[in-house]
Amino acid sequence: MKKTKQKIILSSIELFNQKGLTNVRLQNIADHCGISVGNLAYHFPNKLAIIQVIAETLQSEIEPILSDKKRFPYLIDFDNQLSNYYSFINKYAFYFLDLMELERSYPDLHFKRKQYIHKMIDQIHKWLLDNIPKSILQDEIHEEQYRHTAKSIWMIITFWMTQQKVKGTDSQDEGEFKEVVWNQLVPIFTESGLMEFQAIILPQLKNYSTQ
Repeated sequence: MKKTKQKIILSSIELFNQKGLTNVRLQNIADHCGISVGNLAYHFPNKLAIIQVIAETLQSEIEPILSDKKRFPYLIDFDNQLSNYYSFINKYAFYFLDLMELERSYPDLHFKRKQYIHKMIDQIHKWLLDNIPKSILQDEIHEEQYRHTAKSIWMIITFWMTQQKVKGTDSQDEGEFKEVVWNQLVPIFTESGLMEFQAIILPQLKNYSTQ
């Protein structure tokens, strides 16, 4: 029974990512799983019940990523965190693509999403500020500068899947994703920060293009 429920959840996530929340019906999920609608309804009486379980799974995965206790002492640690962000947005693409549908039809999920947005921005902002005394990043020109930088990086992360759809591509290029984020930071590196970036991060970005 647990295997069937898990199969339903995984199939639902895959279909939501492909077709969007609105366009997926129980029959589509049942067909994808290779079971009858009656069998599916035995485990989940409606689509909302499936989404609620997905929301719980999603929460268990994103909260460790956005934990207040998570620290990134070096540039490579932040690069690894970008991989965590990227993996999450690819696994739950619908969560970032179906913004209006979430708000209109699943307000609880939408409310949680807003909380995660604030946590992500706060996490990135703290990382930026922590790197000023380490002489990795320059001092802020004005008080809200790095808050705005954190918001810009959040926008790249959270809307990455959307802009891929707009461009008409479903290609998963983690290297391009990371490069776009790091390009937000290059202008604010100190000389020593730029040296660390060129020595450690830049070679990794180049490796993506050769894979």
